[in-house]
Amino acid sequence: MPELSPALQWGQAFAYVGGAAFVAAGLYLSVRRGRLHPLLLVCISAISFSWIEAPYDWAVYAQFPPELPRMPAWWPMNMTWGGGLPAAVPPGYIAYFVLPAVIGAGLGRRLSRRLRWRRPYALLVTGLVVGCAWAFVFNALFGPRFGVFYYGRVIEGLALWEGTRYQYPLYDALAMGVQMMVFTYLLGRIDVQGRTIVDAWADARTRTRTRSALLSIAAFIIVGHLAYLAVFAPHLATKQMGLVTAGPTEQLFEGVPNQPQ
Repeated sequence: MPELSPALQWGQAFAYVGGAAFVAAGLYLSVRRGRLHPLLLVCISAISFSWIEAPYDWAVYAQFPPELPRMPAWWPMNMTWGGGLPAAVPPGYIAYFVLPAVIGAGLGRRLSRRLRWRRPYALLVTGLVVGCAWAFVFNALFGPRFGVFYYGRVIEGLALWEGTRYQYPLYDALAMGVQMMVFTYLLGRIDVQGRTIVDAWADARTRTRTRSALLSIAAFIIVGHLAYLAVFAPHLATKQMGLVTAGPTEQLFEGVPNQPQ
C-alpha cells in the first residue's frame, strides 16, 4: 500500500485518536455519575449514522485518495467513488461531530448565563455557528487544500473556488452545521440532575435505570439519523435533478477517473 502523506496521516490520527478519546471520556464520565453521560450518547449516535456518509459522498461528488484504506464490500450502501468509504470514517464521525458540539454547548451555556438568553436558543445559535465554522475549516480548507478529499462537482453559483480542484459547496457547511447544532442542543440542554431532555423522557417511560439507558441510546440513534437524513435529502435531490454540474476537468487523483455526473 502506498505511503500516506502527512496530511492523510494527520486525518487518520484525528479520526481514530479523537474518536477513541471522546468515547473514553464518555465512559469515564458515565461511570463517575452512575448513568450514561450525554457525551457518550452523542458518540454512539455519531458512529451509528456514519454509514450514510457513503451515499452522502456519492451525492456531493466527494472523492478520496486511492491509497486510503477502505471499508469492505459488505458495508451498507458503500457508494463512495473510487473504492468505497474510507475505513477511518466511522470513528472519525465521533471526533468530527462531537468536538464542535462540545465547544458549542460550552459557549451556549456561557452566553445563556451572561446575556440572559434562554438556554435552548443560545445552544441552537452557538451550535449552528460553531458547526458551520468547523465544517468550513475542515471541509473547505484542510481537506481540499491538503489533498485529503475533493468535491468533483458542485451546484453552479453556490460554491467557493468554483471550477478548481479546491472548490467547496457552501451548502455542505450549512448541512453539517445543522447536524452539529442538534448535537449541541442534546449535549447542553440538561436539567439540575444532569439529564438531557432525552434522559428525562426515557426516565418517565421506564421503571429501571437499565431500561432508561437503553431507551436513551435508541432515542439518540434515531434523532441522529433523522437529522442526518434531513440534511442529506437536499443533496440527493439536487444530484438526481442534475443540478450538480460545475467542476474541474482535470483528474483529481492519479489512477482514479473523476466520478461521472
